[in-house]
Amino acid sequence: MGARDGYGRAMLDAFYFTSLIVWSVALARIDFREHRLPDGLTLPALPVALAVLAANRPANLGFAATAAVVVMAVGLVAHRVVDLGLGDVKLVPSVVIIVSNAQNPAENLAEWFAGMAILGGIHAALHVVITHDRRSHIPFGPAILGGMLCAVSVG
Repeated sequence: MGARDGYGRAMLDAFYFTSLIVWSVALARIDFREHRLPDGLTLPALPVALAVLAANRPANLGFAATAAVVVMAVGLVAHRVVDLGLGDVKLVPSVVIIVSNAQNPAENLAEWFAGMAILGGIHAALHVVITHDRRSHIPFGPAILGGMLCAVSVG
């Protein structure tokens, strides 16, 4: 039964990661095209992420909830100060909880921030080079999601 448990776990992990990729691509495409992240795709992810975390790593729930609240608070300030989209702010708690589903959630959170910063910087630079417009809307959802996929694949 041990070999089957390992195979079953590998299949669940593959399904989970594939689901994250599909969800991320759908959100990124919408954000690029419409400059918004729809509530129908961002908000339902929160209870799903919490359920997956509770099933896999219940000890990380406290850390994940605290980190999600802190990062969302920072996002709300950024929404008011630097015009971060409200869809991005609503997306972040789910992403933080997904990233916290790791053996070392603090390390994974740092990897997410690094991935998000690198991808966001590259995306912003390419946007300015291609459009020659530094003031136009730059969708940040793809960087948030890309950073999440980097952190989840590493962690």
